Amino acid sequence: MKVIEPEKKYDFWFKNGHVIDPAQNIDKVCDVLVKGNKIAAAPENGVVDPRDIKETVECNGYYVLPGLIDHHAHFSWNFNVTGVEPDLYTLPSGVTSACDAGSTGSSGFEGFVRSTMQPALITMKASINVASGGLCTPQYMEDIRPENYDVKGLEDLFDRYPQWIYGLKFRLGKDISDGQGVEPLKASVKLARHLNTRLSVHATYPLTPMADIVNEMGSGDVLCHTFQKMGEHNILDENNRVRPEVWEARNRGVIFDCAHGRIHCCFPLAQAAIEQGFMPDVISTDLITFSAYQERLFSLPVVLSRLLALGMPLVEVIRCCTQTPARLMGLEGQIGTLKPGAFADITVMKIEDRDFTFVDSYGNSLKSSRILIPQMTVKAGKTRYRQIDFTQMFGLVKPL
Repeated sequence: MKVIEPEKKYDFWFKNGHVIDPAQNIDKVCDVLVKGNKIAAAPENGVVDPRDIKETVECNGYYVLPGLIDHHAHFSWNFNVTGVEPDLYTLPSGVTSACDAGSTGSSGFEGFVRSTMQPALITMKASINVASGGLCTPQYMEDIRPENYDVKGLEDLFDRYPQWIYGLKFRLGKDISDGQGVEPLKASVKLARHLNTRLSVHATYPLTPMADIVNEMGSGDVLCHTFQKMGEHNILDENNRVRPEVWEARNRGVIFDCAHGRIHCCFPLAQAAIEQGFMPDVISTDLITFSAYQERLFSLPVVLSRLLALGMPLVEVIRCCTQTPARLMGLEGQIGTLKPGAFADITVMKIEDRDFTFVDSYGNSLKSSRILIPQMTVKAGKTRYRQIDFTQMFGLVKPL
């Protein structure tokens, strides 16, 4: 039997939720409408007729956010042991878009696009690792010697897959760049400028002073793992103040990504920086197989909860995983906002009052009183995740 559902003016009415959309400077209780795969404008008279709605989602007591964007994660699940499946590890966390942070190099990127990025439900871009083999295995590090960079292969990929490419990725630190100084970094910056793209720099346990690292970086480049404290070099000086060179890098347009990971966020360091007004531009997970749903990382909502506990305002926390990464991905106005005409990527979130303690990989404790718990994820106008009790059917969602 053929079943044809009657056409409605709107497919979804997210009703009475507290909407936070930094791209529109919205932080209030209001409604969000969806038609097809786009956010729809409200009726001119401001009155929604329930008869025009296919599905009403009562959001009283919940937050309605643009679909979250994880700016730094690893999705090469079918290429190496560190990556996770994109949709499986994002949509249940309210994440509707993400960037892969250099899991593959020039030798594997085309296959990664075709086998992982193109079939994904979420919106994806990826950085290409300057090391041709990418992140093959945690058993040994990639080869970052500039003489081995595949310049011609990278030129070909940037010509053929521009819509999928976020930039280049380069890693330095103990066991990766030991004995090489800043020369591979300089070569990577030069290569990024040659390709007219950004360079994202992993700098955990750097053997080079942080000032020397950020001084090489330019506008649009990304310093990953902003709050790491492995080894003697980080963004703070001996007086626990943010280094002048770090402030100067921000002023000339360098992007600072939390990229929390298992070992990349020292709570006291992060708190000191935030208290001085140095908040990350982007909040992301650095999600890998060994950290997904594990206590030291878990998921993007858990990372956001940590940054809230570290003193960031809620609106700024949401900005760091919606408006800012959307702009960096070149998709401003299309994702990361609930503006009419944008793709209908929507996350419904509960912020629950609950006293508990986070512990970082350095052994530091952080007391928290709020946790973000995803309730529903809509991607391009389709429900892709919904918490089983987020419905009036069970009496837990109370209409106004």
